Amino acid sequence: MDTEAVRSFVRAAELGQLQHAANELGVTQQAVSKRIAALERELEVRLFTRTARGVELTLDGRAFLPHARDIVTGVERAITAVRPGSRALRIDVLGLRSAQAVILHDYWRSHPEINLDVVTLRVNDPRVAVAAVEAGEIDATFRTVTDPTMLPRDVRTIHAFDSPLELLVGPRHPLASSHTDATSAAQASDLGTGYRAPHRMG
Repeated sequence: MDTEAVRSFVRAAELGQLQHAANELGVTQQAVSKRIAALERELEVRLFTRTARGVELTLDGRAFLPHARDIVTGVERAITAVRPGSRALRIDVLGLRSAQAVILHDYWRSHPEINLDVVTLRVNDPRVAVAAVEAGEIDATFRTVTDPTMLPRDVRTIHAFDSPLELLVGPRHPLASSHTDATSAAQASDLGTGYRAPHRMG
């Protein structure tokens, strides 16, 4: 279905005259007429009847109008989603159920006026995420950065939050019944693994 034909139909329906629709769309009246005629042939119904004052919707036209508006709106949103300078703020997270995604969702609920798009690159390598930031594919990313020197000079990191690490052990493990901080216990038993050792998210 030709989306420009649908757009022409919507504007003609709202304005009541093909010429007014043509003026707004920046095309000729003949172009609008041809688009609507082609749309009617595709749908196999008449959308308008001509009157002395312009055009009026038929019953089929009135039934089609709200869906046609949805199509036009959907196309405009799709274009905005990818057009540089107009798309939503695009932020990459490790997973859509991750702590980062929850934080962003809570932020959006508190600031619904912010056009926010949470995405996931589905890669673990922070270098891939950095490359996506540099290319403009995303605007920011939540990643664990253990070596800031690996980042390009023009990429800025901001400490977001500390996320605890958890050590899961079996029932026979020496730490299974421990109620103390597992980091100290691990060091004492030469296990070398921390239970709630925080790591920095950048």
